[in-house]
This record gives sequence, C-alpha cells and structure tokens, in this order.
Amino acid sequence: MTRRLAALTLALAACAPTTAELRGPIDDDLARRARLQPAAAGELDKLLAEPLTADVAVRIALANNPRLAAAVDELGIAGSELAATALLGPTEVDVMARFGTDSHDYELDAIQPILGLIEAPRRRAVAHADVAAARARAEAAAVRLAARADIAYRDLLAAEQEVELRQTAFDAADAAATLRERMHDAGTATDLAQAKDRAAREQARVDLARAQADVEQARESVDTLLGLSGARTTWSTRDRVAELPADAPQLDDLESRAVAASLDLAAGRARADAAANQAALERQRSWLPELGVGVSAVDIAEPGAASHVDVGPALRIGLPLLDQRQGPRARATAELARAEHDLDATAVELRSHARAARIAALAAYDEARHLRDVVIPLRQQIVDATLQHVDAMDADPFQLIAARRDLVDAGHEYLDALRRYGDRMSEVQALQRGVSLEEPPP
Repeated sequence: MTRRLAALTLALAACAPTTAELRGPIDDDLARRARLQPAAAGELDKLLAEPLTADVAVRIALANNPRLAAAVDELGIAGSELAATALLGPTEVDVMARFGTDSHDYELDAIQPILGLIEAPRRRAVAHADVAAARARAEAAAVRLAARADIAYRDLLAAEQEVELRQTAFDAADAAATLRERMHDAGTATDLAQAKDRAAREQARVDLARAQADVEQARESVDTLLGLSGARTTWSTRDRVAELPADAPQLDDLESRAVAASLDLAAGRARADAAANQAALERQRSWLPELGVGVSAVDIAEPGAASHVDVGPALRIGLPLLDQRQGPRARATAELARAEHDLDATAVELRSHARAARIAALAAYDEARHLRDVVIPLRQQIVDATLQHVDAMDADPFQLIAARRDLVDAGHEYLDALRRYGDRMSEVQALQRGVSLEEPPP
C-alpha cells in the first residue's frame, strides 16, 4: 500500500492525473479492504438486462454514481496542489531607463523568488496531507455508497413483498365485506356490521395502494444511488429479503474494529496534519515574507565618457515591518484548532454510532426471531383451530377471516423486522469497512 501511495504521489506531482489514474489505487484498496469491485463501463447495460441482485447493484453504483465521481475529482484537485509545490513561481524582471541631453541610463534586474525552496518541505507536507485526506474521503464515499445501495435494494425487495402481504390482506377484507353484504341482503346482518366490513375493505385498499407507491419510491432510491436514468431504469428483480440466520451476529468488538478501520478518522488526521503544517508555514512567512536572488545590469553613458555595463548580483528580501501576517497566522491557528476538534468529534461520534448500530442490529434480530419462532406459529395455530371450528359449524367464517388477517399482520411485522435487521447489518458491515453511514459534517 505504501508503494502504491508513493507512486500515486509521484504521478500527481509530475502532471495532471487522469481519472483512471486516480480511480486505480482507490479501486485496489476497496477490493483489498472491503472486497468491493466496480462494474466495468462496457458491461453496465448487460448487467441491467438481467434481474438485479444486491451485489450487482453495488457494482453498478460504484461504477456509475456521479457523486462518487465528484469525490474522486477532489483527489485530482488535491493532486494539482501537490504538483504546484515543485514550482518556484515566475522570474520577475524590472527595467528602468533614464535619458538626458547627452546621456542615458539603463537598468535591468532579473529576480527569481526562492522563498519556495525554503517553504517547500512545509508546502509538500500540506499537499501530501491534503492528498491523503482526499483519498480517504473518496474511499469512504465509495464504501458508504456501497452500503446505501445494498440497503436501498433490500428496502425495495421488502416493499415488493409488502405488496404481496397487503394484497392478501385486501383479499381477506374483500371476502369479508362481500360475505357481509350478501348476509345483509338476506336480512341476517345489520347495517352497522356491513359498514364496519366495508370500512375495513376500503382501508385495506388504501394500504395496498400505499404499498404499491412505496415500491415505486424504493425503485427511485435505487436508481439514484446507481446513477441510472431513462431507459436504464427498466431493470427488474427476482430476489427475496434474506431469511434470518440461525445465530445472532457477534458484535462485541464492533466499536474497536470501527475505530481501527475508520476512513473518516484517517481523513481527519490528514486534515489536522495539513493544518499544523500550514500554521507553521504562516509563522515562517511572518518573519520572512519574501526572498529572491538574481542579477542586476546597469548601462550608463555620460557626456565625454564611453558607455559601459556593470553587472552584479541582486538580492530581494521582504521586511515584515508593518505586516507580520497576523491575519493569516490567526486563520491558520484557528484552522488547526478546528481540525483537531473535528477529529475528536468524529472519534466520539464514530464510537457512539458503532454502539448504536450494535444495539439496533441485535434488537432487530431478537424481534425478528421472536416473531418467526413464536408469534407467527401462534397466529397460524389460531387459523388452523378456527378452520376446524368453522368445519364443525361452531364458528362463523368471519372469525376465520379475522384470524387470517392477524396472520398477515404478523407476517408484515416479521418482514419489517427482517428488513431492519438486514439494513442494520449493512451499517455494521460499513463500520467494519471504515465508514459510518452518518457522514461527519463537512
């Protein structure tokens, strides 16, 4: 990794890097750190022609999301600053001419500023730290994008399955309302009973329509993260939300792993390092604001004397008599304090997010397991027993319909808990890969 970073740094310092040169080391680190591999540009349409999977969705997002491309562009901006540290600036040439009746006086001074040679170590340190911070931010953006794409895809699957449950609930409500209407027409049901069943059917219709709209909104979220528009948004899915694993996840070391892997902390440390070097640079400029060396040539012609040229060395030194750069020094000091405080805040927030993610993941697992192993079997038992009573003519069909509706409700709660568990585990995985899904403020 050290050799790759050195190679990238040399490339940045030598010339303006291409997008491929910027993405290459980032993609290598993503493959090593998180086993994430973006899709190749030429295979995008081929991947979208097949039913989408979570892994394919992540690969497309990494290759096609414009926000991630913008994060990589920031690395190019930081690299351009690193390239600028090798430059001394333009040579300054001053020309003066004076003419008399029988005389003239020409003077030429060529001064090359060399303060950059003295400042070069600090300037390079600042630029290197900026490149490291930009690289960490770009990698963090990629890992964060992968987690969000995974979550959005799972939420879409859950929304599609929710439509199925809502359709089942509507069918049950419609059957109950239709039966009640027939009984009312026969004079064996009251107006109140008919109105209640009709209201339940219409509420189920509303719930079904809302679930169908949720599917379309979930698709839009996936399209946004994958950077898709136009004809590319006609992809399909065939997966189901993954079932609950047999055992609860082991997350006791999540906080320490998140801190050790954190790309946000790496970026914060690099920003603090850049700010510290910038503050030292401003202190140096406060006592030596300008320094240049060069050559001075004077051509003097006086009456009765031959014209001659005198050449000698020239030195230019800036004297901070009235300006010790109080403003820039104060700004640099404040920037350093802010970077250090931001780093401390990021560490505190990261630890808190890791603890909260662990609690949420385990709570969602326990809830889903309880619904799967206890609540749903009990609801199924009620349906089976009610069916037996209906067959024995000691229960009416409405009790069976209500029991089946309760079973559907339990399925809805289980699906929601299963979705939340999967989403929280995606967040846990992102933390282990180096990012919190709650981005630190810019």
